[in-house]
Amino acid sequence: MKLIISTTSPYSRKCRVLVRELGLADQVDEVESHPFDDDAELLSANPLGRVPCLVLDDGQAFTESALIADFLCERAGEPWPRDWNDRRLEALGNGLLDLTVARRVEMVRDEGIQSDFWISRRERGIMRAIDELEIAVGKLDSPLGQGPLTMAVALSYMDFRYPESQWRAGRPNLKSLLEAWNSRPSFMATPPPAHA
Repeated sequence: MKLIISTTSPYSRKCRVLVRELGLADQVDEVESHPFDDDAELLSANPLGRVPCLVLDDGQAFTESALIADFLCERAGEPWPRDWNDRRLEALGNGLLDLTVARRVEMVRDEGIQSDFWISRRERGIMRAIDELEIAVGKLDSPLGQGPLTMAVALSYMDFRYPESQWRAGRPNLKSLLEAWNSRPSFMATPPPAHA
């Protein structure tokens, strides 16, 4: 299998971490592709032109990190518990990622066309999501699951692209969750480039 990724994409990172956590590294080759370059290999596999994209040996391609994560977990024999609460937390984590990425996109637009309205709206949504996740994380038995992983990737991405959020303040459960993931070899092997 081939996983087309960008090392700065948090969605790619989620899948890269899972490949390592699930012991599938010997079955998955990572191929770097920058989506904005309209790379022919990426566009051939995923007409949406987005990463990550998992290309199976028969040429079939899976897009979207949540779908890829489900496929990888099934391939590995479903080693982590998967229930509706985990799916709910994964959806909240994905929403947090979506808002943080959208904020980043707005922040790098030319100064004259940036929208303070959309930046502020996304920042408020980010903080509401963080507060909701702080409560949910306090009820988890284990950080191992697609929901907690998605949250950890989102928090790490916030450190990377939105450090001024100071999301740790008053959120010890989320801080502990990210610390737990940061200590795992899968997370240590997949950070985004420092100056990207």
